Amino acid sequence: MGHQIGYRSYHCSTSEKQILKDLNGFAYDPQETSGYHGNMHFHRDIVCKTREEAEKKLEELDRGWYDDHAVFYKIGRKKYWLVKYEYHC
Repeated sequence: MGHQIGYRSYHCSTSEKQILKDLNGFAYDPQETSGYHGNMHFHRDIVCKTREEAEKKLEELDRGWYDDHAVFYKIGRKKYWLVKYEYHC
């Protein structure tokens, strides 16, 4: 048994519902649960200049114990969600 923490990018047009559906496809241990825990906080008002800045912001927001967050970051003119997820595996 372990603990997995990861980051995943999604285009800004990806809905929150679609992101949660994607996470539900892999971010869980099927021997322990039937899907992703769903404790995700989407911060629509936070837009970081780079992915690295977004990762730092996600670390600041994380309070531990499966407290997942998503913020925006930019590459040129394009905007993306950066999602931090964690689960028991």
